[in-house]
Amino acid sequence: MTLRNILYADNNALNNYVSQIDGYTYEEATIVNSSNKDKGGKAGFEVANFNFEGNLSRESIESSTKTAKITEASKLDKIIKYLDSEKELKYYESIEEPNWDDICRDDFLEVLVTPRFSKMEELSHTAKNIKNLVSTFQPFMDNKMLDSKTEDALNGFESLSKINGENSITCVFNFDNNKYPLIGYLDENYLKISREKFISQCYMLCKVQRKIQKGESIELDEIFENFKSLALNREQRRNMPKDLSNPEMLKDKIKGPAFVVIPIAIYQ
Repeated sequence: MTLRNILYADNNALNNYVSQIDGYTYEEATIVNSSNKDKGGKAGFEVANFNFEGNLSRESIESSTKTAKITEASKLDKIIKYLDSEKELKYYESIEEPNWDDICRDDFLEVLVTPRFSKMEELSHTAKNIKNLVSTFQPFMDNKMLDSKTEDALNGFESLSKINGENSITCVFNFDNNKYPLIGYLDENYLKISREKFISQCYMLCKVQRKIQKGESIELDEIFENFKSLALNREQRRNMPKDLSNPEMLKDKIKGPAFVVIPIAIYQ
């Protein structure tokens, strides 16, 4: 049995896959333990000059009932064992060129990687930490620690993390050789540890969503992505800025070959 420490688990995905494997899903199970005990003795009687003696026994049944919770770790273990048995799980500690063609959309991968947050996410989180730090120490200060312009800037940087959704975190997962990175979007609600402890080598079970070919690239957390898809007339397009890419300090471009994946679970 492989024991895993869960750092992140998409519980919705785990439930969906378990329900397909078993035909149902549940959160708790009732376990009944029972045991039999024999209580023995001797009995005898005498007829004329003959003695008769025999054993008497009475069976006692003892039982106990307990409720067990079906944990995310047990669901993950079931899924990995199922994928292994069906030969549908591919394991990599690094990916080289010959492996590239073997990996297809919708493949399940178990990979040994080191995650990092996107530049946008790091900046947003730093702004949030600064605001929290200021709010802690401000009551002990005579003067205001931040002017209104700085506060507006911090609020703006903090809100940048919500570009992909209220709780979405953009992550890049790298192998030791820094080739064939994997891009994934995590739901912050499913993190089991603090973000500061999350950045260390770990295993990830994921599903390939798409491949980014060599010569292609993907810009993480594009601020103006929605503007690019607007249906504008010629005059409106003429008045739009020509460069709608992120500011230089926020540019985070991942060049192919790479993968966009759906993280299912991250563990050590």
